[in-house]
Amino acid sequence: MKSNLKNIYKLFLMMTIFVTSSSLHAQRKSAYDTNPVKSTSEKTSSKEVVTDSKKATSKAAKTKTDAKVEKTNTYNLPVEVINEGENSGIYGISKPSQRRDNILVDDSYDSTAKPLPYTELHASDALFRVRVWRMIDTRTKQNAPYFFNRAIDGDDNKRLINIVLKGIHDDSVQAFSGEDDRFTTPISFNEVLASFGGGKDTSAKYDLEGNIVGYQVRNRSLDADSIYKFRIKEEWIFNKRDGKTYTRILGIAPVSAYTTSDGYSVANSERPLFWVYYPDLRKTLVRNSIVKPLDLAGSLTWEEVFENRLFESQIIKSSLDAENGFTKYPLTAEQSKEIQTQLNGLSKRMWNQ
Repeated sequence: MKSNLKNIYKLFLMMTIFVTSSSLHAQRKSAYDTNPVKSTSEKTSSKEVVTDSKKATSKAAKTKTDAKVEKTNTYNLPVEVINEGENSGIYGISKPSQRRDNILVDDSYDSTAKPLPYTELHASDALFRVRVWRMIDTRTKQNAPYFFNRAIDGDDNKRLINIVLKGIHDDSVQAFSGEDDRFTTPISFNEVLASFGGGKDTSAKYDLEGNIVGYQVRNRSLDADSIYKFRIKEEWIFNKRDGKTYTRILGIAPVSAYTTSDGYSVANSERPLFWVYYPDLRKTLVRNSIVKPLDLAGSLTWEEVFENRLFESQIIKSSLDAENGFTKYPLTAEQSKEIQTQLNGLSKRMWNQ
């Protein structure tokens, strides 16, 4: 009996030890042998950073592409050149009246008028021949009644510069480059307008949404009042056949100074813009009347102003001054008066020989 109880006690003790050992082993495995749990928040955060980085890179690439496209589109926008040379600016400023804007019947203009022919002069009959260059300043008191440099009642087509341009454009008068005064290089009407140096203005064109859809380039308008000086080239000849002194104008050139981009004139930079052969221009001058403040009817033609020497001028160069280097001009006022005195006395000298 005691032996059985002893065996039962040993069996119970062994089972208890086995259960305790199994429990401890299970706890040890749970603490050390179980795989660690991954951090869900850390993985999610890393994934979001990568995603945001990709989005930023994609956005930057898209912005760069859009900028490139916009730049390309800006360069590829159409540029329209508006040629208003014959309808605005220094030529053709004045709009024609749709009704007769005066109380007089305009019978002063004769489209068929022709200048009187010149007397033929032969080299064998010329006892002397002097070449003279003059400057006409239309702002002087004597010249103002003829060469007025302000528009009257909006009519801008009566100045001398407008008459000269009209002759070139409408009457096929040939213009020549201002590089020399010997009429060597013919130029076109567009080149004449370009010689004024107005430059060009570029402006953007917009659609209804304010986007630039193109550009327009126009010639910069020039004020006709800015041309108030003219150079005259002429010859004085004493003809022994009839004992007279003849003065014949060879050419007329408008004069202007170079201007800066902000519109200021450059000092001592006056130069002829272009030359017109005066005998060719006479047909236009005889068909256009002078408009004066007290004589709006216009009873005097431009040709009469030049042929009758009604203008005031100053000699700036002359072949009489060859010994002093006459190619260096302009002459001083005293030199100009001295040469004019010599010209006036040449006829008397010829008669006294």
